[in-house]
Amino acid sequence: MPFSSMDDLVSEITNGKFARFDWNKITGASAYTAGRWYDFSNLAGTPVANAWAGTALAWRSCDETTGNGTQIFGLPNGGNVSTDTKHVLNVQAVTGVATGVPGQLMLVDLQGYWPGIQLNSALAQTLTGTPTLRYTNGAGCRLFSVITTAAGATAQNLALSYSNTTPTSGRSLPVTVAMTASAIVGHVPHSGTAANNYGPFLPLASGDTGVSNVASVTMSAANTAGVMALCLARPLLTLPLTTVSVAAERDLLNQLPSLPRVMDGACLTWLYFAGAATAASTNFYGSVEFGWG
Repeated sequence: MPFSSMDDLVSEITNGKFARFDWNKITGASAYTAGRWYDFSNLAGTPVANAWAGTALAWRSCDETTGNGTQIFGLPNGGNVSTDTKHVLNVQAVTGVATGVPGQLMLVDLQGYWPGIQLNSALAQTLTGTPTLRYTNGAGCRLFSVITTAAGATAQNLALSYSNTTPTSGRSLPVTVAMTASAIVGHVPHSGTAANNYGPFLPLASGDTGVSNVASVTMSAANTAGVMALCLARPLLTLPLTTVSVAAERDLLNQLPSLPRVMDGACLTWLYFAGAATAASTNFYGSVEFGWG
């Protein structure tokens, strides 16, 4: 059960129901473009990089203890605690590189992904597997894609057929979604500053509040190259980065009393919004603290 009072919170933490994890990531050899979103899970550092293991177009579940079955790339968060409930208490992050700010980090619980989606095809690509989700019928879960093999420069739009939380199948994106050509692995290609860019998440049909499955993905034109993964994640919190070498901090109890819940098995990863042109090999460090009761 959740904390019943401040005294209860202190008591639970004092009795060992607490975990802290320090993480670090460093961007790759290419600079990040201002106004775009990037996935940090595939970056070197701690935890290890996500290499997007799995069979092309087949659902791959992610969790805290096994990662994607090949790499354990999510932030450790204390293991399963049921029948208690676990919550984020504090987060902080910092970069020592001037072009790393301004920016924004978003902590998400990555439910899993479909790897191996080809960008050099204009045919509908059927996705397989039924996601097992930590949120009932995908409540609050959103879709985003990540470049896993560098894309060419051909203009293309993204369309897909998904199931909402009802679950009703055959739902489609309500607007045209343009892909931004990028050779940077980790780029969220539908984000950016061009017309019809959306980020970090793909827009949902009117009235939909989450996604439980995806049936197919279709590109409007075949690119010359490129592969992406389609990810399904639940956003938990955001952390603005404003000043180089000064930690951005959030006290989720006193400063902002939201205490985002962390489900058993959560695979926690960061998404990053580049508010400026972020130099190659930019380092980011931080910590997350969890409590349960």
